[in-house]
Amino acid sequence: MRALRNREIVCALAVIAGLASAPAAANDPVDVAAAAVGEKYQMNIKKLFATKCSWCHQGYGMKQADGPKLAGTSKTIEQLTKQINDGKSPMPGFKNQLSENEVQALAEYIKALPAN
Repeated sequence: MRALRNREIVCALAVIAGLASAPAAANDPVDVAAAAVGEKYQMNIKKLFATKCSWCHQGYGMKQADGPKLAGTSKTIEQLTKQINDGKSPMPGFKNQLSENEVQALAEYIKALPAN
């Protein structure tokens, strides 16, 4: 009987912990930026970023890795679009791999990431 009661308490605490962390996830800057851009372009921008960009730009653009941190960039949408299309050594260009719509969505997503 006591083991059952302990299990109920553990389950209740797990549910409460899950609810408590939900608002934090909703305020995640990556999720906020991805939601806005994804809705506008009707695509999963996080998945696109993960498959094409995260090899070098980690944390969905929020962390520096082999490539620079993208969040808070001073580049314009036009500059980002050009760099995504044409590349800049050592970054390859993606104009033959991505549609114009995908390139535009990635540029807008990157601009939506906060500097923090």
